[in-house]
Amino acid sequence: MHAMIITAYQAYEPLRRMVEALRQRTLCFIHIDAKSSITAQQIAQLDALENVHAICRYKINWGSIYHLHALLDLCRMALEDARVTHLHLISAQDFPCVSANDFERFFEGDERVHMQSLATADYPELAHRYEHFHFMHLLNYRDMSESTQNWVGRIDRWQDMLHIRRRLPIARKGLVWMSMPRAAAQHAVNARQNMRMLRKLRYTYIPEEFYFQNAFAGTAWEEKITGCELRFSVWDQPQRGMPALLDADDLAAIDQSGCVFCRKVNTDTGLYEILERRWLG
Repeated sequence: MHAMIITAYQAYEPLRRMVEALRQRTLCFIHIDAKSSITAQQIAQLDALENVHAICRYKINWGSIYHLHALLDLCRMALEDARVTHLHLISAQDFPCVSANDFERFFEGDERVHMQSLATADYPELAHRYEHFHFMHLLNYRDMSESTQNWVGRIDRWQDMLHIRRRLPIARKGLVWMSMPRAAAQHAVNARQNMRMLRKLRYTYIPEEFYFQNAFAGTAWEEKITGCELRFSVWDQPQRGMPALLDADDLAAIDQSGCVFCRKVNTDTGLYEILERRWLG
């Protein structure tokens, strides 16, 4: 059985609709951001649904370690269910773009890890993410108030002035949205060396974009990484968002992509209506 590992922070009704469709054929493990408007009562309603487990443990500032902690907690919860064969990390604005039957056929017997994996040496401009100390768990970097942004700037400038650089070996990077078989997930969340890495990533900027890629580096799983996360997204039209909010005009490109998920999709759009009917057959 497939486990959808979902992190959510927006409105309740769109999340509930998405989960109602997904739970018909998969198990859903959901973390609700403690900063969201979703109430404890609504979380309990989700958790009461068959095939759904919903929790709210962390207040997640964007780019902080707590998003990674939420994902790992959900993965551990999924692995407690012996029926789970594959885990799929998605946001609450991701949805399958194939039918449930085709989805299950695609992953049947598949032992590959479907995720983006890039060499950090090819992106030296990103080194500050892990060489500097970042404090997103304390400061909300998306808070545009003068006070917050002043502190963000000061912390970076002080580290540059004092030549502070962390010696943190980070060889790979990539998006966190991914699909992996059960055994790979067990290694990623339980291996002792990965727990040590998790502690070191606490002060890293967007640590979930480094964790899984380096958890598999140097292991037998590295050879099974496909380099493709199987998520259709549009990044070259910033006027539509980063990534773009998809609509029905994107359907042809989605179908030609060979992907099994697409992001981002809102449940009140014609595209979602099409995808939900397709998923449920």
